[in-house]
Amino acid sequence: MKFLLLIRVDPSVEVTPEESSPEAWVEEMDGRGVRLQGDPLRPAAESRSVRVRDGQVLVGDGPFAETKEQIGGFDLLECADLEEALEVAAKHPVARFGVVEVRQLDEDHVTGASTHVEVLTDATPEKVWDLITDVARLGEWSPECTGGTWLGGARGPAAGARFEGRNSFPNGDTSTVTCAVTAAERPARFAWDVLDGERIGSSWSYEVSAAGGRTRVRHSFAHGPGDSGLRKAAQRDPARAVAIVEDRLAQIRENMSKTLGAMLGS
Repeated sequence: MKFLLLIRVDPSVEVTPEESSPEAWVEEMDGRGVRLQGDPLRPAAESRSVRVRDGQVLVGDGPFAETKEQIGGFDLLECADLEEALEVAAKHPVARFGVVEVRQLDEDHVTGASTHVEVLTDATPEKVWDLITDVARLGEWSPECTGGTWLGGARGPAAGARFEGRNSFPNGDTSTVTCAVTAAERPARFAWDVLDGERIGSSWSYEVSAAGGRTRVRHSFAHGPGDSGLRKAAQRDPARAVAIVEDRLAQIRENMSKTLGAMLGS
């Protein structure tokens, strides 16, 4: 986990250079491998504060926060947890006469994670369109999706229509999700969002175009801000979050390739 230490000092407090020197602390934390980066800042009196009001940029002298303590520097840490970050902060010399503010970075490796595959086929764009929008047959082609059903009286692809998707994963988990069609432009584009309540869990799309006498099909995935098994897995093991996301994206690419292969070969 990454944490930012904001080193807040009160200029009116008199301390000796020896008392305020962070050199020993820096040496210790660099030796432990928890300090990634850090620097002092120029005096607060030299800072500028920027605001935009009614379309106008307003630049003021000095810090925005009118407080006794001002930020004098920062350090970026990589710690196992908050407890270790607090222990490191307590050892900083400024903690004895100022304040060391500890803020965890909001590292969201899941939202926005995306991937895609592209294939060429001899099938016409219209034939491809009929296949990619036939949600009832998804279970015939997909390694994970076991089937789909149109909901609410919908009988086919149309923007705003919804369908249910049923999934089975390699670890034995199953899920049923509601999907909302966001684009249905025959024969060029079919897209939908997997919903997590009012949020978007993920977005999927097919883009179909002519390519020198053949048809190009691009299948895309992007994770949204909603909940998912991938998000839960990354949260359970934050130290491996990046690797977990990359592994899942690789699996999704493989599944999309297998789906397109089975679909276009049918």
